[in-house]
Amino acid sequence: MSRLNSKVLGSLVGAAAGDALGAATELRTIEQIKTDFNGWVTTFIAPPQDTFGRCNEAGMVTDDFTQGKYILEAALDHSGEISDEVLRKAFSRWMDYPFYTNFTGPTTRAAMQRIFKDTRQSLQGNVEAGEPTQDVVLVNNGNASATNGAAMKAWAASMLSLRTPEQLIAMTHQIAHFTHNNVISVSGSCAISVAVNAALSDGVTLKDVMEAATKGADQGYFYAKQHGAMMMAGPSVARRIELAIQIGKKHASWESAVSELADIIGTGLHASEAVPAVFGILACCGNDPEKAILAAVNIGNDTDTVATMVGSIVGALHGIEALPGSYLPVLNKANKFELEDLATRILQLHDLDNSTNNFIPKTMLQ
Repeated sequence: MSRLNSKVLGSLVGAAAGDALGAATELRTIEQIKTDFNGWVTTFIAPPQDTFGRCNEAGMVTDDFTQGKYILEAALDHSGEISDEVLRKAFSRWMDYPFYTNFTGPTTRAAMQRIFKDTRQSLQGNVEAGEPTQDVVLVNNGNASATNGAAMKAWAASMLSLRTPEQLIAMTHQIAHFTHNNVISVSGSCAISVAVNAALSDGVTLKDVMEAATKGADQGYFYAKQHGAMMMAGPSVARRIELAIQIGKKHASWESAVSELADIIGTGLHASEAVPAVFGILACCGNDPEKAILAAVNIGNDTDTVATMVGSIVGALHGIEALPGSYLPVLNKANKFELEDLATRILQLHDLDNSTNNFIPKTMLQ
């Protein structure tokens, strides 16, 4: 397998594995995870009945990976282009997913209500989107929709846009805009897509990837603002990434890092929590892909989202060979996936042969 293929497949498998592993620990605190599971969760297990993923068997993914996969596949069916038609196709498929109501987050649900007139109730709560229950429309939509649902699927933009930083930011915004059209969500989404894209390049370091992510968060915020995204009051994703990296660097082990990151950065639904936490984990143990994914799985709260993002980055940086060999067959069997074929389609889209590894210009990392 070429290095290029290894990185693309590694990103897909890392993201899916993080999602499936994190589905079991979602919503719990770190202490509850260790108590309820008799220690850290390190293998695929069926999520307990008190989680959103209670419909899943061991190894099955949630919306965090599925939405990105549907977007990617719909775009590949249209020569890699992202458009409203492609996104409608992807999300129509998502709404037909058997466990849609279990996994659809509040901001995505509001978008499905608005776009498709979907009336089903989500188990994850509600965010009003342009349909207020009172006589006034709250400024900034009440600052309620700056969630991480755009960032969780941002790896799909990285697979579709491999050439220039400008193209990547624009495509990431286009995908995020469909469900999360606000500056903070787009900022978090661009941090992840730029990080994955940097990691897919040959010869980059973990430090390069983290620096690229901070720049991506800033670029995404200003791009979204310039293109009419809703303003949101909230912390800067970029500045909190910098803080999370400082915290992660202090720790020699992920077991100690997760507690401080959870306490100071947080790992909740807000994009300015979950996205920075990703880079705190990477700063601690990003050169060991399995440890990084397990840190995200055991950090508490929105674990499947954090672990999906971590997995997409470390899988791209280190390649499929650096991940546990059990991940790919378990994921393919549990979800009826063919992730190797999906990786091949991505490479074919860009007409990249085995000798080509330089996905993006070095200027992205400068």
